[in-house]
Amino acid sequence: MGTMNSTFKPFLFSLCVSITLLISLPCLAGELDEMAARARNCGVSEAAVSQAESLSASTSPDAAASVLSPLLNCCVDQLPITPLETKLAEGVAKRVPPAVIARALQKQLDSYRFARELLLTTAGTSDGVALEIVGNGVAEGVARSSFSDFVATYRDRPGPLFEAGLTMVSLQGQAGFDYALTRRILDRGFASGSLTTEWKYFVRVILEARKHSIEDQAVTDAAVAVLDEGGPVSDVLPALGFTGRNLGGAGLEK
Repeated sequence: MGTMNSTFKPFLFSLCVSITLLISLPCLAGELDEMAARARNCGVSEAAVSQAESLSASTSPDAAASVLSPLLNCCVDQLPITPLETKLAEGVAKRVPPAVIARALQKQLDSYRFARELLLTTAGTSDGVALEIVGNGVAEGVARSSFSDFVATYRDRPGPLFEAGLTMVSLQGQAGFDYALTRRILDRGFASGSLTTEWKYFVRVILEARKHSIEDQAVTDAAVAVLDEGGPVSDVLPALGFTGRNLGGAGLEK
């Protein structure tokens, strides 16, 4: 009798697990269908919804739902959704595991939520361009504290210059340029009235100078000197000793 019990118990456990799976999977599939319908009604693109649904066949409805959820929440929150849809398309095309895609989408969503809260509570507005600059920068690893400091300091600047400064914080942060140096350039540019929207391309100066082993501190010093004289961003490389031959393809304007 003891032998029968020891043999029967594992069988009974396996049977219970199988029944549970059979019951739960249709439920999950139904939940996915409902979520997909809500996403479509909200405004998530048909292509993105279909891509998320396609993961159900290759993995599970649960995995597909975890990918679709950030898209739906982004739409409900009325945040920029195109970057999330693009990440999803790239992930599906490269056969990235759904869990990894879901984390990337959630990170982007969280970054946009931070951006909106920062702009609304500190600047009193949540301009779409500024929101994307901050959100995309945070998603790419720029410290939130850098954006918080800039917004708190320069929230009253005119829109185009405010956005140019945000872009400098974002791009230079992504390039590993110390925020203290960026802040020094911004402080001098705003104080002198010399900062123009073209300075948002200053990261190109930094990258070109690094190719020639010029330290970031030296680049900052040159930028500050140019701003003191009211010069454009294109004067910084010559101030560092670059000639027309050196500059080649290092254009600083679109």
